[in-house]
Amino acid sequence: MAIKVSAIETINTLNAIFEKHPNERICVLGTTCCGKSTLQEQIPGTVDMDEALWPQLTKEEEAYICQKPWTREIGDFTRKLVKERVSIKAGHPLFSLILIDSDVLVYLDISDELLAEHCKKRGSNFQDAKNVKNAIEETWNNQRENSERVFYYLYITE
Repeated sequence: MAIKVSAIETINTLNAIFEKHPNERICVLGTTCCGKSTLQEQIPGTVDMDEALWPQLTKEEEAYICQKPWTREIGDFTRKLVKERVSIKAGHPLFSLILIDSDVLVYLDISDELLAEHCKKRGSNFQDAKNVKNAIEETWNNQRENSERVFYYLYITE
C-alpha cells in the first residue's frame, strides 16, 4: 500500500497502522534526516533504534559507526550489531535505518530535494543520507519480493 503524506498525515497514518497491528512487531524504516526521530517522539509507545543500540556499544564500535563518509562497510557493521542487540516488541514499533526482524514493515520515503532541505537544516551530509536511502530502498525492494510481511509505503511530502 502506497500513501503520500504530510507531517500530520504521517503521524495519523502511522497511528492507524500501529492500531491495525497492535500485536505485531513493526519496523519503520527511513533514511537519516527523513523525520523518523521527530515522528517517533510524537507517537507514544514507539522506540528509536539509536536509543536501543547506543547504550550497548563500546567506544570502539561507536567510533567506527560514526566515521564519515558513510560507507556500505559501516552500514554492514552497524546492521550486524543491530541484528545482534536490538529486537522489536509487539506493540512498540521501532523507528530504524536498519531492517530488524518484524511482522510489519513501513518505509518512510522522501524525495531527494526534500532530503537535501532536511540535511541542510540539520547540518548533515546529503550524500551520506542519500547513500543510506539507497541501501534502505534496496532492502525494501528485496523484502517486498521475498517476504510474507505486511508492507506500507509512506511518501513524506513536507
